[in-house]
Amino acid sequence: MLKSVNFELQAGEVHALLGENGAGKTTLIKILAGAYTADSGSIWFRNEPLQGHYGPKVAEDLGIVTIYQHFHLIPHLTVAENFALKSFVSEPGWFVNWRTVQQRAQEALTRLHFPINPAARVKDLSIAQQQMLEIAIALSKKAQVIVMDEPTAALSKRETEVLFGLIGHLKQRGLGIVYVSHKLEEIKMIGDRITILRDGNNLATLEAKTADLKDIIRLMIGASRASEPRRDAPLRETILFSVDHLQNKHFREPLDLVVHEHEILGITGLVGAGKTELTRVVFGADQKSAGEIRFAGQTLSLRHPRDAVQLGFGYVPEDRDGKGLCLNLTVRENLGLATLVKLKGWLFDRGAERKQVRHAVSSMRIKMRGVEQPVKYLSGGNKQKVVLGKWFAAKCKLLVLDEPTVGIDVGARQDIYGLIQQFRREPEHAVILVTSDIDEVLEIADRILVLVDYRVVAELDPARTDKQQILEYCARRAAPPTF
Repeated sequence: MLKSVNFELQAGEVHALLGENGAGKTTLIKILAGAYTADSGSIWFRNEPLQGHYGPKVAEDLGIVTIYQHFHLIPHLTVAENFALKSFVSEPGWFVNWRTVQQRAQEALTRLHFPINPAARVKDLSIAQQQMLEIAIALSKKAQVIVMDEPTAALSKRETEVLFGLIGHLKQRGLGIVYVSHKLEEIKMIGDRITILRDGNNLATLEAKTADLKDIIRLMIGASRASEPRRDAPLRETILFSVDHLQNKHFREPLDLVVHEHEILGITGLVGAGKTELTRVVFGADQKSAGEIRFAGQTLSLRHPRDAVQLGFGYVPEDRDGKGLCLNLTVRENLGLATLVKLKGWLFDRGAERKQVRHAVSSMRIKMRGVEQPVKYLSGGNKQKVVLGKWFAAKCKLLVLDEPTVGIDVGARQDIYGLIQQFRREPEHAVILVTSDIDEVLEIADRILVLVDYRVVAELDPARTDKQQILEYCARRAAPPTF
């Protein structure tokens, strides 16, 4: 909900839009895109008021193009066919000129230095590749204003640099860019102005280069919710989980790792290093071809994720909407999904479910209209709390987190860090945190493994490590050091 928000974008400007999840950012950009209709107020474009019905087609015809955080791609179609859906190229009559579509798709991809075959199917692309494809499709249109919602959430450092270079080129051409991101350092790098929303109001508009990060955070969340001070690293006495000489279609060289009771093991690396593939093996979604997996002193045979859930594993995937939630189900139903998997027999205790849901909503501070609200209408941070709450309710003991704070604002991020810290204190509990956010892994992990090309190239103590060191390890392609 917005409450008398004023927002201005100049030609050749990157105007960043910041605020916690639920502050009104998504509502504002959907109004700009014509997807939502404002109850009051007016929208002006090039000093002219927009009269009458203002919908997505009108916005796009004017040159206002929106790149949403959640992809609007058809996974079973090719890259070129997805281009065609957005901008048909036809001969006289009813036929699509596929040769021209292929050519234009290739040109748009080349401008982004994005080496992908236009004939490739979208479902075979990684999350990062799909994000770059969304950007390429948007930029292939004759845009005057581009709205970017979390465009770098799934991009590697190199891909982000390419995007920033492109944004600089667009600014020189006089395009206006509305840039929504939770990465504050990123905003300082490329932004010209910052508008901060909170509870549907715009609190301030600041010059990006001179704005202080502490002031930005204070305006966004209203109070300092600093992260919990680092506790001493847990004593590494009891090994709760281990992988010995693991191999499969991705990990062709044997991989070893251990996770101790109460420990948060951080695993980081660049896009394509093998982080997500490792989590899928740990959770039984992919099969190992060799090696041994042990948990609580027992050797495991994980043939299916159901086996992992029964043993007490929880998994928060990178794609929370597509793989972590059932979007059309309610908050209550999503919170109970993992418990249903572990249910034995035919009886389901509704009273216990209600108690469990009340506890999860209260302890995790989930903002919603009610437990019967479909989860698809929650903000990104609250959706992620539901994904975590599902596993907490199922009383899991090993929590595997794949990019748990992507697209989440500062306040929700600190809430989630607190929940992770609380979880790991319980007896026989531990966390595997997989993230490409180096600041994140330095902040909350007790020990860090760096993956490069499906191999562990470094084991680091975060108290004695800085960001530069980790980036240097990530860039290596040499044989792994001996620890």
